[in-house]
Amino acid sequence: MLTLKTYRRAAVPILAVQTPDAQEVLRLALKECQNGTTSPVLQWDCMHGLIAANNEALELEASLNANQEPAIFTGNPIEFLRVIESLGDADVIDCQPIVVAFGLGAVLLQESMAMQAIQALLNLRDCLSQTGALLVLTVPVGWINPLPNDIAVDASALPDAAALKAIATRLCKDAKIEAPSDDASDKIVDALTGLSGFAAEQAVALSLTKDGINLESLRTRKRQQISETPGLSVYTGQERFADLGGLGQAKKLFGQILTGKRRPGGIVFIDEIEKAMGGASGDTSGVSLAILKYMLTFMQDQRATGSIFVGPPGAAKSAFSKAMGAEADVPTISLDLGGIKGGIVGQSESQMRAAFEVITAVTGGRPFFVATSNNIETLPPELIRRFTIGTMFFDLPTADERGVIWDLYIKSYDLGDQTIPESDGWTGAEIRQCADMADRLGVSLLDAARYVVPVSISSRESITRLRQAASGRYLSASNDGVYTMPMSTGGAVKRNVNLS
Repeated sequence: MLTLKTYRRAAVPILAVQTPDAQEVLRLALKECQNGTTSPVLQWDCMHGLIAANNEALELEASLNANQEPAIFTGNPIEFLRVIESLGDADVIDCQPIVVAFGLGAVLLQESMAMQAIQALLNLRDCLSQTGALLVLTVPVGWINPLPNDIAVDASALPDAAALKAIATRLCKDAKIEAPSDDASDKIVDALTGLSGFAAEQAVALSLTKDGINLESLRTRKRQQISETPGLSVYTGQERFADLGGLGQAKKLFGQILTGKRRPGGIVFIDEIEKAMGGASGDTSGVSLAILKYMLTFMQDQRATGSIFVGPPGAAKSAFSKAMGAEADVPTISLDLGGIKGGIVGQSESQMRAAFEVITAVTGGRPFFVATSNNIETLPPELIRRFTIGTMFFDLPTADERGVIWDLYIKSYDLGDQTIPESDGWTGAEIRQCADMADRLGVSLLDAARYVVPVSISSRESITRLRQAASGRYLSASNDGVYTMPMSTGGAVKRNVNLS
């Protein structure tokens, strides 16, 4: 848990606190200065300038501002940093003030002001250290420290389960609503995990009804919070394994993982990972390589695991990945590595850090990564090794699997009893396309099938290469054990299928 006392005792002059709620840092400073001390606390932002945050700071504020209007004079970040150099004067040594600065971290990223701001911080380091004064910069999660040898960095902890439960109980009491039961509280805490205290309060307040807290409303607001992070979004579909035909071994294996001893706290879905990572080593900008290095380090340090799904387009790789979250009743977070990339390496690294901080918070430190790929051969070997559950191959569905898929979509689109067209070599996506077309046009499945060109025909050579590369090397999504390339006879795929 973040505490400023440790840094003050060590005479740390400048501390950057990564936080999703900057005001919480000011409240912490005020609280610590009320517990047995009378230290002055000042605050700064570009609109109000340098002002007192408690009564003990009033006299010091007047001295520092030299009777100037703060918003006019010290509202300028460079002038503010120059002014607080006077905190090194002998007459403030005994009071050991804390200055909480909002938004100053962003100034260090602005090309027009960064050089001056960095020099001003360097000027402050020794004079603040000698007097015990502490400058606290509130910075966003993922912020990259431009002065790692001079600025200490810490992070404010998000509220734990007990704190989130207390927020929900307090707001229910204030609204004169019955407090949630223990079972309901656990679900509410799960829905709020990963939010700051203020965001959690807002989410609960907006989800209150006369019958209590609306859980689905909480989840919706949490999804909105996550989606505000560059590169992240939450999948809202409710498909489960039963809604997918075939894939017997995938359902068995991941069903056990999702309900097992080390149950994941969330699914992190990366679609077509080769497009973002495949050319990392040859990326002249360094952005892809920086993202790759961060992901490798994160998965190694956090002991995060996962699996890579390989196969032709439409073979249910993405559909199965997204269904895993609903199957385990945990969020499925889509991680768009391309969306994280910024114009410069530093920006991309910052956004990558922020995204993974959110992932860690939302999943309770238990993310399970699932990546899909149509061409795993282009991925760096060290990245493939991080997905320790292994690689699974999703082949074109067999006749038995297609029968199950047809039944699912005929029922889903309410198409009634119909003759099923010849669909040898079709993927599940193409079966759905045919059912959708029949429903849209009001025609039979046989007529709709005329508008479907299966990938097994349009991409025959690439599918053959995928099967050859996977045979004997990857797990099969449909059959027990390792995938074996099927034999083709008269254009029909024949193999043994175990759907149990």
